[in-house]
Amino acid sequence: MHRLTASPSGGPFDPQKKPVFLMHGLLGSSGDWVLIGPKHALPYLLSDQGYDVWLGNARGNRYGREHKHMTMDMKEFWDFSWHEIGVYDVPMMVDFILRTRSVEKLHYIGHSQGTTAFFVMTSLMPEYNEKIIKLHALAPAAYVYHLKNPLLRYLSTHLQTATNLANMLNIHQIAPSEPFFNHLASRFCPNSGQYCVNTMFLLSAGEYRNLDPVIVSVIVGHIPAGASVKQFVHFGQEVMSGHFRQFDYGPENNTKIYRSVQPPDYNLTNVRTPVNIYYGLSDQLTDPTDVRRLARELPNLAALYQVSRDTFNHMDFLLAVDARDVIYKRILDSIEEDGGSFYL
Repeated sequence: MHRLTASPSGGPFDPQKKPVFLMHGLLGSSGDWVLIGPKHALPYLLSDQGYDVWLGNARGNRYGREHKHMTMDMKEFWDFSWHEIGVYDVPMMVDFILRTRSVEKLHYIGHSQGTTAFFVMTSLMPEYNEKIIKLHALAPAAYVYHLKNPLLRYLSTHLQTATNLANMLNIHQIAPSEPFFNHLASRFCPNSGQYCVNTMFLLSAGEYRNLDPVIVSVIVGHIPAGASVKQFVHFGQEVMSGHFRQFDYGPENNTKIYRSVQPPDYNLTNVRTPVNIYYGLSDQLTDPTDVRRLARELPNLAALYQVSRDTFNHMDFLLAVDARDVIYKRILDSIEEDGGSFYL
């Protein structure tokens, strides 16, 4: 976990303001939030307003690859999905921030899997609702039945084959990007033609029309930041089942673990925290249909905001050149309201 209490522009820290916690998505890290620079990235904008900003890191990314008893070359090290991130990692980070600051609540901003982990946490441990002022959910990933990304849709459709192949090849992780890829980006994409950008982000979303070409080499040096294969498998199961539920180990193992042939659904009625949802129309991963379904099932939806630009996609929430004007100002305004329910 990383902390930002002073911005490059010299914004004064205000101890009266509650801390803000930001949690990244799948294959991401704390670095995702700052790639577009001090004048545009959300953590810097928050810091400019005096907020104590904390950037979380999930296990398995480049900042979460150490263990007291296991090493990365062990299969057991990678035996986790976003369920464990929601049950263990995120609650631990929330408690650490609250304890460090001696406060009872904080603001939570999540992108994609960063929201998935939040819904896991608050559905299974409802007491954590009392520790969050409001969730700002960017491209929330609970239901993913209508996923449109062709490659991930294909892998989900052939999930068992893909899983068996990964196990046979002893592949249990998606490794972080290496400096080699950063070199390739600067060598072959100096001006980042659109084709090059779209190729690099094949796994995340379609065309990137809102990206500043200058930062492509920086992005490639940070994304992917690493994840377990099991995280992808769990999302693949959600694509095929249409449920938001715990990991499916198969009927026999499910019966032993859950005492049910099917894994249990996460109980979204337990998510009592006020939630602001922000979504884009060109998102191939968290489709608007699935986002609206989530919105209907949340008991305390405070706002449902559809980004006006038709080309806004999954990673634009972090990387769009004008994310500050399109989305971040709304988040800042809402946080300034100190978590009160107001509609955008």
